[in-house]
Amino acid sequence: MSVVLKCQWLSHFGPHRAKALLDEGVISHVRAPLWPLDAAAQDNMREWWKFHALGIPLYGWLNASADQAGDVDNLHRLDDDFQPAGWVLDIEGEWTKGANLSVLCAGAKALGKPVVASLAGSDASHVEYDYRSLDRIGALVEWQAYHDSGEGPTPHVAVEELYRSSFVIEDWQYRARYGKTYGWGKVRSVEPGFRAVYDYYPRPGVKDAHFAVVKREWGWTVHDRVLYREGVAVGQILGRARYAKIGVALIVTQEIEPVRSLEEWTAYAASAHGRGLPRRPVAVYPAERASDDVLRAIAKGAP
Repeated sequence: MSVVLKCQWLSHFGPHRAKALLDEGVISHVRAPLWPLDAAAQDNMREWWKFHALGIPLYGWLNASADQAGDVDNLHRLDDDFQPAGWVLDIEGEWTKGANLSVLCAGAKALGKPVVASLAGSDASHVEYDYRSLDRIGALVEWQAYHDSGEGPTPHVAVEELYRSSFVIEDWQYRARYGKTYGWGKVRSVEPGFRAVYDYYPRPGVKDAHFAVVKREWGWTVHDRVLYREGVAVGQILGRARYAKIGVALIVTQEIEPVRSLEEWTAYAASAHGRGLPRRPVAVYPAERASDDVLRAIAKGAP
């Protein structure tokens, strides 16, 4: 059982502390921002090789911008310079709403390394990220479950809304199981009788599957996940990511850390998994502000 360290400043954590936690099995790897080139990124570039020399796996971290082609150029240049074990794409901001991320995703995939997409918002059902492009490259969709700071959902809600959206929006894309296959489609419209019409992309001729919804202030609450076609149950409407590709990040600061006991931190981390489902990968941010005891407690609740 281990957690991921998301360090804003590598120098504030220190390579020897990270090495001790790695040897203890508390952490699996460390992530640090390398772009844009602000003070933290420059510090991390100086500290990078101290961590590397101790055998600590490192992921580079890039805050994505609307200039996806420019980000890809920087991604490949930094990958050559620092040879990280993987990459984190922090995808936030107004520009991301409805934006096609295929250029950024293709560039990241071309590196041939694990890719983590760090996403933020009240929960996955409220934000129209390009989840389909992220799914196409097999990215781990890590939701910033910063509920303690008021900036995100709880770990459980973060995972549930990614895996099984509680409400849907017309013209937005969602995953589904159709027969024995899984794929993407779009909620095309909602007809009288509260039937959400769903177009399943892998079956272009099938454009009249539907499921039951209930009106809400914004969008439609999913009343019944069963997909029907011509009165026959054919599958189930799902969410925005495959369960095996969902993770969460917890925020831990000196102000938040005392809010719960160590046992409660373990339970809080474990709450990220659904009932009867495997536990989800858990990251801690900003890791340099969390005590070793809290990191150990969170690791007990992680995979």
